[in-house]
Amino acid sequence: MNLLRRTYQLLLPKERKEAARVAGVVFLTALLDFVGIASLLPILYLLLEKDGDRSTVLFFCLLAFVVVLLKGWAATGLQKVQHRFLLSLYKRLSLSLYTSYYQRGLLYIRERGAGRLSFEVNNVCFGFSQGVLMPLLRMASDAMLLLLTTVAFLLYDGATMLLLYASFVPFVVIYLLVIRKRISQYGRDEQEARREQIRVVNDTFRGYVDAEVYGVFPSLWRSLEQGTDHLSDTRMQMMKMQRVPMVLSELSVVIGLALLALTGEGDMSLLTGAFALVALRLLPALRGLLTGWTQVQHAGHFLDIIEEGMAVNEARKAEVTGEALAFEKQIVLENVTFAYEEGYDVIDGLHLSISKGEFVGISGQSGVGKSTLFNLLLGFLKPVKGCVMVDDVPLTDANRQAWIDRIGYVPQEIFIFNTTLAENIAPGEEHINKERVREVLTWVALEDWAESLPAGLDTPMNEAGTRLSGGQKQRLGIARALYKRADVLLLDEAASALDRETEEEINETLLRIRQEKSELTILYIAHHASALAICDRIIEI
Repeated sequence: MNLLRRTYQLLLPKERKEAARVAGVVFLTALLDFVGIASLLPILYLLLEKDGDRSTVLFFCLLAFVVVLLKGWAATGLQKVQHRFLLSLYKRLSLSLYTSYYQRGLLYIRERGAGRLSFEVNNVCFGFSQGVLMPLLRMASDAMLLLLTTVAFLLYDGATMLLLYASFVPFVVIYLLVIRKRISQYGRDEQEARREQIRVVNDTFRGYVDAEVYGVFPSLWRSLEQGTDHLSDTRMQMMKMQRVPMVLSELSVVIGLALLALTGEGDMSLLTGAFALVALRLLPALRGLLTGWTQVQHAGHFLDIIEEGMAVNEARKAEVTGEALAFEKQIVLENVTFAYEEGYDVIDGLHLSISKGEFVGISGQSGVGKSTLFNLLLGFLKPVKGCVMVDDVPLTDANRQAWIDRIGYVPQEIFIFNTTLAENIAPGEEHINKERVREVLTWVALEDWAESLPAGLDTPMNEAGTRLSGGQKQRLGIARALYKRADVLLLDEAASALDRETEEEINETLLRIRQEKSELTILYIAHHASALAICDRIIEI
């Protein structure tokens, strides 16, 4: 009941209405199954009667044949309604989880890991839909069929119905008591094993060069093998548990017949036939209940992940109002202090003022907080003390998006989307201005290279842009910021991994851009003093 309550709370109002409709469909499905059983009873009665009329038997056989055909046709349509509801719910939950993870910000994504979050968005919601909700619907249908059949048979022969229940209820109780915790643990173990497999494979392919140079592949291979063995063992245990309901149902039939033989009197042929017919449909329904319960227990932890993932911070959500934020004068960091949870203060009492149109260099040793400073300026991180001010207005969740809309960010490693060149310069834009793309490519000295590509601006960039040189990637990053018409350009060690000649070319590009866009504010993190020589001033952190 707790699982049903929690699942119901996940549903939107319109989904709850649809769920009520699906509940009606489940009842109709069970009713159709019951009608299918009932259509066989007259045939059984006539066959066991010594003076049964053959033509009458054939008539009822034809009638049952038609009923079964109609039942199958109707059940198919009813199942479509159920599947449509489950798949629409999967889609909504998956997109909601995806959005929730994104909105939780940089620290959360780094802490949980992109591979894990990707797995949960793509697999957990589908597993919940098909591994929890689908069995629940089947269980509801089986339970309804059990109820209808029980009531009908009690009216016919209550004592025999009680014998049938007496034969399988003890087995059901034992099954539920003995394996419940095991099944739930198997599900959690399997989920963890799958996460570990994804992590190992991601590490292998993303870190191919290091894995090859430092001989890491054998240990990664062993980790994947161990994870696969663990996953296989867990799955084998689950398969054993899923066989148990079948064995229990068969034992129940044997015990039920034995009890009937011990307690029955007179001509038992009709009663035994009815018992067998009811058991033929009743026990598979019971087996379906137990198997469905096993699946729900195995996959029930998916609900925990979805609930945790969708627990949006309502206070933060309420703050995000899309307020406007002007930038005409300056950016000020007032006594800003920041520390990650696991360590000391990365930035302590920093006061910094940057005027609009300035070209400011930022230097300092690795680990002193230069990239953290940029994340604070972007609003990805919040100061522990102090605040970031833009034109005397504090940067908050409410105006952060308006501020980000003004910023272009060029990290050391430019992320290349697996799309076309034009879509990489204008990512996320539905209608790309190709003339503007060509314009910014000219500003960053990539127009000749772009024209040489097989399909020009429509040339696909392969995964991670592995065929692009470091200088080309950095220029593409700058081109993105220019296409965006950013007021502030943040360059986080954009040339530190490049050779001296390419670094000078990037600096020449920046100087050319600044001459043409004098109001552009640039903050430039670099290790080399030569790279910062073009700046108006240099701040040492």
